[in-house]
Amino acid sequence: MEKKITGYTTVDISQWHRKEHFEAFQSVAQCTYNQTVQLDITAFLKTVKKNKHKFYPAFIHILARLMNAHPEFRMAMKDGELVIWDSVHPCYTVFHEQTETFSSLWSEYHDDFRQFLHIYSQDVACYGENLAYFPKGFIENMFFVSANPWVSFTSFDLNVANMDNFFAPVFTMGKYYTQGDKVLMPLAIQVHHAVCDGFHVGRMLNELQQYCDEWQGG
Repeated sequence: MEKKITGYTTVDISQWHRKEHFEAFQSVAQCTYNQTVQLDITAFLKTVKKNKHKFYPAFIHILARLMNAHPEFRMAMKDGELVIWDSVHPCYTVFHEQTETFSSLWSEYHDDFRQFLHIYSQDVACYGENLAYFPKGFIENMFFVSANPWVSFTSFDLNVANMDNFFAPVFTMGKYYTQGDKVLMPLAIQVHHAVCDGFHVGRMLNELQQYCDEWQGG
């Protein structure tokens, strides 16, 4: 089992500008929430194909870049304290056709896409055929990406029990499709309201759309 040691900053909740929001969404109004969008990946997909990249790791890298750009997506409870990880790494699903199951595999994030792609490719080559749920082990500073390429959807909700201290974002990608001259892909995100509001999700999704529009393959 591999472990990724990382740094973090402790949040002084008593002085935090979200203190009341955090406490409310950890007690009387405890909740997570989901949002689904139809992401325009027309330009992104064209660039992926032009550069002969694989779609999945390229999109995971964009998500990882956004998660690491904003502290609200890097929060966690550690040893009874609220912390912000210095960095978070994507944990993504790998499907096994022979058993119709999947594994959750994480790869170390690197800001440079080609460096990340090298790391991702090594991880998939090493662990991709391993049928264990976490073939590479589990680390604390992760966010999650799941692919459901068999179906498109307009809404996707995760119903997970005991989410009181689970702050890691969870993304679910659906089957992309053509609508007019655009290629759209369903994308759902689940976050915890204690650390992340609609404003933060909206800002991130707008940035994600801009990344997809402007991505140059690296």
